Amino acid sequence: MPIIEYLHPLVVPFAFVLTRILGLFMFTPLLSSTVVPGKFKTLFAFMFALAVFPTAARNGLPASAASDIATIGMVMFGELLIGVVLGLLAGLPIAALQMGGFIMGYQMGLGLAQAYNPEMDGSDDVISQLLFFMGITAYIAAGGLDTVFVALLGTFDRVPVGAFAGQHVPLDLYVGILSSGLELAIRVAAPVLGVILLALLAMGFVMKTMPQINILSVGFAAKIVAGLAMLAVSVSAVDSALREDLFSTLDQILGWVDSLSSH
Repeated sequence: MPIIEYLHPLVVPFAFVLTRILGLFMFTPLLSSTVVPGKFKTLFAFMFALAVFPTAARNGLPASAASDIATIGMVMFGELLIGVVLGLLAGLPIAALQMGGFIMGYQMGLGLAQAYNPEMDGSDDVISQLLFFMGITAYIAAGGLDTVFVALLGTFDRVPVGAFAGQHVPLDLYVGILSSGLELAIRVAAPVLGVILLALLAMGFVMKTMPQINILSVGFAAKIVAGLAMLAVSVSAVDSALREDLFSTLDQILGWVDSLSSH
């Protein structure tokens, strides 16, 4: 009975800490994947919350929330928002790379040849899936997951549980990373788009000079071969551009966490 009386006032604050961590699992690359078993993610989040809870308790816990349902809901929403913001920021470069792959696949004529992607719980074309898994690999190799967890841990030092407010949401940072992600998608798709443009121009000249050739049947395969060949040649450049954007995004995430102490 004494143990229950001691743990009872800690249940709601622990739920707040767990909510902040669960928000990270909603959009963070790999953590949000449906391939990872839900039981593993739940257990991992629970154990991480147990490890972080003493730090959060040292920085102060909202004692008045235990008896007010409305306050509990507001605090949980704020805690969930912190993890969601970190996950969204970390996942933008991967989403941008996937968008670049979709553009390439669409221009090559592979838009109809879609397959189920268990990572995104939806259908994507082959090029989009290829670049997505390439991005996930680069994300893990660059220490993306480690950086995200370090950033989340830093939020407990700078933003006590229940102290997150609307002005903390980094809208400017989100727009900036989204703009750089769009630039990344264009940079990744540009070589393939250029080759396909040249192939279309060449097919147009052939169609005018030798109309007996069925350019529609030949051109469809030519676009695919030319696009895949250019993608194979530019893989190292794609990897370099992705790593540059990843490191920049992770640095900006850590910078945002550091700036929270000034609010």
